[in-house]
This record gives sequence, structure tokens and C-alpha cells, in this order.
Amino acid sequence: MSDRPFKVLGIQQIAIGGLDKTKLSRLWIDTLGLTLTGNFRSERENVDEDIAAIGSGPFKVEVDLMQPIDPTKAPRCMSRS
Repeated sequence: MSDRPFKVLGIQQIAIGGLDKTKLSRLWIDTLGLTLTGNFRSERENVDEDIAAIGSGPFKVEVDLMQPIDPTKAPRCMSRS
């Protein structure tokens, strides 16, 4: 038994970044079979991402495949919620 004061119920979202999200999409969507569910682009956050998913219902996990719009600047970490 663990002495942790919390219980991990699951994973809701994973963000993976690189300079070229096309290469990420080839692996995660074309090879591993995740479903492309949407896109998000924000100049303010310097991010262009494809949103993919695996699983369903309470076991659905969102995988964000991200690249910076301007590769000379870091993306800003901000929530889309």
C-alpha cells in the first residue's frame, strides 16, 4: 500500500512539441493510429498544434502535437480552457 495522499485516476492530456508537427503527426497519427480531432493556433502563445486523441469516454487521452509559429521564440504555456 502507498502512503501517497492522492490517487492517480488517469491521464487527460499530453503535450508533445517539436519544430515540425508534421513529423510528430506521422508517428502519432499515421503510425500509432491516433485520431485527429482538431487544431489550435495562437499567435499570442506562439503555438500551432494538431489535437489528436486515443481511447474513448473516461479513458480518452488528448495528445497535442505542437510546433512554434516562430521557431526563434519559445511557446507560451497557457491553458485553452
